[in-house]
Amino acid sequence: MIYIMKLKEQYFNYIKYGTKEYEIRLNDEKRRNIKSGDYIEFQKEPFLEEKMLIMVDDILRYDNFDKLLNNINIDFLADSSITKKQLILDLENFYPIEKQKKHGIVAIKLKKDIIINNTNINNVSFNEKIFDNLKNNYVNFECWFNKMKANNTNIYYTMKDNNFTSVMILKLGETDSQQFLEKGNILKIRTILVSDKNKGIGKMYLNIVDEIASSNNIDYIYLTIKNDNKELISFIKKHGYQKDNHYNDELVYYKELKWVQF
Repeated sequence: MIYIMKLKEQYFNYIKYGTKEYEIRLNDEKRRNIKSGDYIEFQKEPFLEEKMLIMVDDILRYDNFDKLLNNINIDFLADSSITKKQLILDLENFYPIEKQKKHGIVAIKLKKDIIINNTNINNVSFNEKIFDNLKNNYVNFECWFNKMKANNTNIYYTMKDNNFTSVMILKLGETDSQQFLEKGNILKIRTILVSDKNKGIGKMYLNIVDEIASSNNIDYIYLTIKNDNKELISFIKKHGYQKDNHYNDELVYYKELKWVQF
């Protein structure tokens, strides 16, 4: 499950750039169902244009913020530059003591070793090194990339040392594909690239794809792969994708999603 949470810029940056490892909220109906392995999409206020997806590592519950702050170092809740008193005042501005008594508090531990950013592709440079393989394999890559920019397509990515280490681009509502001819609600994985191997990033991407598909009642997910990309073919087959057909010099792989009828 993917949960959406909005954050003031200060606290968004504490997660992205700082030591903050826990997101603190009321343990109300919105948060009671969050569990380890779910994802939270944090959206930076006020414009909500910058987003990041992080897996939930653990859930801790307390009666109030004061008890929570006695058990978890403030560095992991905000930043060492803020005092306990300042943090409690900030939290109680949103969640008064009455609400704390009614619902209790939840501290959501975040698995920060992999942060998946989500932004408009217009914020991404065509010259990122991670795209080199696509440029070499697809003569029309620049045209394709510019089409994504014209359509204000969203892109998921991870970074290390200011370099992209992975990229995923999706297309919801595929209706005119000549590659995959099944009828229904279709989600296409336009590209998935991972250069930082053995970190579980690819698996996280496919988990996110499944969550997005579930939220949008998708019937099929598909992608095309070059014949010689044995690594990606092996990877997606392990995650339930099967071969459909050929399209030009590529293979088409898909996964059908079964919906329970009530």
